[in-house]
Amino acid sequence: MSTHIHLLSGLGDKGPAAIVVETNGKRLLLDAGGALHPGESITWAGGLDVDAMLISHDHIDHIGGVAELPETIPLYCTPLVANALPKHRAWQPLPARGSLMVEGIKVTTGQAGHSLGGVWLHLDVDGGIFYSGDACFESRLFPFDTPPAAHTALLDGSYGNYDQPQENCLQAICQQLEQPLVLPVPETGRALEMALWLSEEADRRQLPFAIDPIIRDNLAALLALPSDLRRPGLDSAISALLKRQSASQPVLRLVSDRNDTPDQWPNYQLLHTGYLTPERQAQLAAGEVRWQRWNVHLRASHLVALADQLRATQVVPLFTPLTGNCLSDWQQRLGQRLCTHRSLEIHPHTAGRSTAHLTV
Repeated sequence: MSTHIHLLSGLGDKGPAAIVVETNGKRLLLDAGGALHPGESITWAGGLDVDAMLISHDHIDHIGGVAELPETIPLYCTPLVANALPKHRAWQPLPARGSLMVEGIKVTTGQAGHSLGGVWLHLDVDGGIFYSGDACFESRLFPFDTPPAAHTALLDGSYGNYDQPQENCLQAICQQLEQPLVLPVPETGRALEMALWLSEEADRRQLPFAIDPIIRDNLAALLALPSDLRRPGLDSAISALLKRQSASQPVLRLVSDRNDTPDQWPNYQLLHTGYLTPERQAQLAAGEVRWQRWNVHLRASHLVALADQLRATQVVPLFTPLTGNCLSDWQQRLGQRLCTHRSLEIHPHTAGRSTAHLTV
């Protein structure tokens, strides 16, 4: 029996993540992403029939569509990710690192290096299907676990052909720290490692610093996890930051992103470090806000390295444009392994070499 992969959303551009894997008579949904932009609706969930859903992490473009699906669908996620589910939504635990059976299919998870409670997913069917969700090799705080081999790799390509190391990003941010700044960030993602880094920089420059209470709470939640679920050597720094009071008149403020706008922070400059909505792109073009990336996704060479590590023979870069020069760049990097079709079919007797077919 063939395995079919249906990329409902997230192929060809930055958008909600929603992928159905149909195998052994079962249909599993990998992530249930919501709209990235305020006021937008999602279209992938209409009439969807699946046996279970697996959520990689709690960011809106991976979990925000759960409310659009029937509550009778079994949902699997880690306990920390469950905190972001709609109130009273039933769920079953995914291990932070380990394996379980879901609808008769072995699912293995590991740390994805991106966010608190976030995992990658590996399905043990037809040579292996690996889905990274959002992933990063460069986090100072979150580890990335080596996954099992997989014939098919569905990988976080959010950064396209961008390939600058994290150290370059830190140097660029350092040049902007001598003025009052507000940095809005996802509270379970880069917020935690940025809190550590910014507190060190603030001390070095003798600048008053503050972080949102919810970011502080999430740092405490991270510290309460088994020590192998965070990078080694940082526990004392996390503990010290948790004991430290936020300054009453800070020059640097790390805040949970609540769609902050410049008029909400009249005495500060907003510095964004991640994805910009169209509204924020307009603010950046008008000089109303600043932007400097902090790496939280796989950069291009790391995506290729992960595909190599998996020994994948078909690779789908997700959440990235796949036209024009962008497509040419992926073709050059991945060669015959590159798949850009919205539906893939894997035959058991040929798993191990490229078997992707376009389904119209």
